Amino acid sequence: MGTDWTPRDAARLIRLGHVLVGGAAMVFAGVLIVAGRAHNAELDSVLVGLGLVLALAAVGFACTAIVALRRAGDGRGGLLSVILSIVELAGGAAMAIAIVVAVQGYGAFEPWRSPLLLPSALLLALGLAGLGVEAVANRPETH
Repeated sequence: MGTDWTPRDAARLIRLGHVLVGGAAMVFAGVLIVAGRAHNAELDSVLVGLGLVLALAAVGFACTAIVALRRAGDGRGGLLSVILSIVELAGGAAMAIAIVVAVQGYGAFEPWRSPLLLPSALLLALGLAGLGVEAVANRPETH
């Protein structure tokens, strides 16, 4: 009783990961907005502004990911998933650069101390996996 994964199943799983990334970004944007509106927030306008911009981007990303996931059933939506994977790679790379910049202030190169390490690694992994899976799933069949 084995379950054979097809490239389309893997592509659907990657597209579900895109939806989860969009949801996580919306939650993070909400946290920024709530933290910026606190009565003792020192960077209130900065946090609220960043939160609103991130919320707009996250909603767009999540809606696009949902469309790509819904199109997975009929074999379409591969281009949307590739675009989302590229956006995730860019976001993960930007956070990795932020880790390197922040770690320089620690006095020693200790990137595991950064709270950006795990999200950065997950975004990079999902972006790379998404590009690879979509390349395999959309490859023309030769028989």
